[in-house]
Amino acid sequence: MYQTAIISDIHDWHTEKIEYFLKKNGCIVTKLKFNEIKLSFGADKKTFFNKNIHKLDAVWVRLLNGQSLEEITTKLTYLHLLNDLKIYIHNSAEAIEKTVDKVRTTGLLKINGIPSPDTDIWIGQKKKNNIVNDSLLKPIFGSQGKGIILVKKNTNLTEIKGIGDVYYLQNFIGELKDQKFSDLRILVSNHKVIASMKRESKNFLTNVYLGASYHKTKISIEIVKLTEKISRIFGLGYGGIDIKIKNKKIFILEINSIPSWKNINKLYKKDLTEKLVKDFIKIIEKFKKCPSS
Repeated sequence: MYQTAIISDIHDWHTEKIEYFLKKNGCIVTKLKFNEIKLSFGADKKTFFNKNIHKLDAVWVRLLNGQSLEEITTKLTYLHLLNDLKIYIHNSAEAIEKTVDKVRTTGLLKINGIPSPDTDIWIGQKKKNNIVNDSLLKPIFGSQGKGIILVKKNTNLTEIKGIGDVYYLQNFIGELKDQKFSDLRILVSNHKVIASMKRESKNFLTNVYLGASYHKTKISIEIVKLTEKISRIFGLGYGGIDIKIKNKKIFILEINSIPSWKNINKLYKKDLTEKLVKDFIKIIEKFKKCPSS
């Protein structure tokens, strides 16, 4: 069976589960942290990674953190180089780059005609009229709702400060007066929906990390087709897609290429990790037959 590795800055519930089901399916598993990986470019071009990483069939990427642009770029370059060595990466550096940067995510959604909230992005202070709609000022990089600021309509743009001098201002989908907010998290694997849940909160941020409640929910065929289309556009082996519905209109809020499924997993009788791992193995089999695809 396949030689695999789980690479993550932190090994947690997810990596333990992945390791268990990979071994159950006959795979050999190595767990690594990014800071254990070293490159040495010498005469032998095939063995510049340490720990025999070049002999792997596939890598499952989990948490990828960084205190600097150089650190994040180097970790992503590791993944690019592993892919260049015909090793399957789950998810690829390209998929991570497309989803970790909100500007690129939003641009790709618009280019492909995928509905998402109206968004304005600029660099440097902008003197303009008051904001017309309730909006969210978001950091370009970030997850779990961290760093998001609610900017109410009629606020003058001179009163808000960008994050790193970059302004990513997105229309808020919903009504603040409702005092009850919700969205959907869809989990996809191998371009198919495998789980969905509804998150509810009294806070405009509906992240479970911030205390939102959640429960299993059914989703329409339209949402299934849309999320599976997004998975293909972004090249996701697996991923989490966040959706908001207002007046029967669908809006894509976020796409996560390194999603958590610990909470949504509690809503299903069968462990979702087993399905994720079986899909991972199927993708490896396909990749080995045609590594350039």
